[in-house]
Amino acid sequence: MDPREVLCSVMKVLHDRGLLNVLGGNASIRGSGDYIWITPSKEPKHMLRPDDIVLMYLDGSWVGRSRPSIESKMHLSIYRSYDWVRAVVHAHSPITTLVYDLGVGIDLGVYVESKVSIPCVEVVGRYPPGSEELANAVRDAVSKCPVVVLQGHGVVSVSNDIFKALNAIEALEDICKMFLLRKLASGVSLKT
Repeated sequence: MDPREVLCSVMKVLHDRGLLNVLGGNASIRGSGDYIWITPSKEPKHMLRPDDIVLMYLDGSWVGRSRPSIESKMHLSIYRSYDWVRAVVHAHSPITTLVYDLGVGIDLGVYVESKVSIPCVEVVGRYPPGSEELANAVRDAVSKCPVVVLQGHGVVSVSNDIFKALNAIEALEDICKMFLLRKLASGVSLKT
């Protein structure tokens, strides 16, 4: 399947699941050479077409009718550092972001989905979107874990397969919802 079509499908899934707003989030797939396919900046993510996807080289140059995602520095930093990474997905998962911003510790071992999809979660602090600082912090966190929560911002997942990266983001959001609902239903304080 054309990687550009795959990226369009992934962004539609993220939007339909409420994991990003119309203009938010981004994803990329590594090509067979020194390039990636990456979603564009400021384009409605639920309506992307293959010709909207930007071809970006690892040196930072790009070809496309739109600019690459504001987070392209982060994507490039990850790809330059880890040959095994074939895909990067970044969503603005609201429940995951809330739970981790509250400083709540989630025992991933309690949930079946995490045993299959999420080996661990790293958390990075608040950095400006699109900044070199954010790119470096996420890149460093990926060396410890393929799923990274960005405080006040969202989630990044990397994998050798884009659908595994997407699945980890969806699974973490579901786990955070279950965790939060269980805490609320039991009347226990959210601080654990």
